[in-house]
Amino acid sequence: MHDVVIVLGYSTNPEDPVFRARVDTAVTLYEQGEAPQIIMSGCCSMKLAHRPAVTEAACMRDYAIDKGIPRGAILLEEESVDTLGNFYFSKIRFLEPCSWYHVGIVSTPWHVWRSKWLAEQILGPEFAVTFYPSETPEGWDEQQVRKSELRNRTLLAETREQLKGMQPGDHEAVVPFLGKLPPVRGSAPS
Repeated sequence: MHDVVIVLGYSTNPEDPVFRARVDTAVTLYEQGEAPQIIMSGCCSMKLAHRPAVTEAACMRDYAIDKGIPRGAILLEEESVDTLGNFYFSKIRFLEPCSWYHVGIVSTPWHVWRSKWLAEQILGPEFAVTFYPSETPEGWDEQQVRKSELRNRTLLAETREQLKGMQPGDHEAVVPFLGKLPPVRGSAPS
């Protein structure tokens, strides 16, 4: 059993098959008694032109509540705009303050390689982490899966280079590399 399960954000669209695959996996884990709490992690992608009105975390929470998860079992991490941020903000806002060191992580299968490495680097050796890859998203064909696998392998290589020399558990070392939030619609770029 884990202290908490973290779902890595992907989209604000509950109809998106990746969104559904990830949150459905967390719902199943909760129903099976794998963790009493779920952290929905993500504000939005830093690649967006503008911040959405509702965060990825809030959309995932609403979807999970519709699936029967109690509102009180769900925590929101709404600051991250990338996977580095998912782990960084979850660690400093929830994991360390609550002394939660047994953690389950949910993401899509091809995102787990990079996520596993980032969890080891950002969370560090004192955390016992188990990964739960979701099902392949509904409607995804082999070409989409291969394209995502290649993209995530490339990102992993770039991230390893970027964080070269970082000591596992030194989460402050990632701060300079955290993505930046997109602007609020109608605001001047900073």
